[in-house]
Amino acid sequence: MGVGVMQGDQSKRVLSLRITMDKTFEDKFNKIKNELGLSSNAEVIRFLVNKYYKEIIGKGGLVGLVFLKLLESLNLAEILDLVNLTDAMPLLGC
Repeated sequence: MGVGVMQGDQSKRVLSLRITMDKTFEDKFNKIKNELGLSSNAEVIRFLVNKYYKEIIGKGGLVGLVFLKLLESLNLAEILDLVNLTDAMPLLGC
């Protein structure tokens, strides 16, 4: 992977990517590309990076995503085991 500066424009960078993919991954990539109506692979990558960047920031950043994934993996009983039940009662509306 390489990054270079475009001639004449110091604000633009060129990121060179090479991706090895199997047929299943290629089919998924092309389905996204076709669904979005995009014509180049670079447009697909730009779209996906921007989309998921906005989602990550909207959820409080990467730390927020890790916390949400942790909560998704725990059930209510496990959460109550981690939190003192007395402290959890107001959170549960009790």
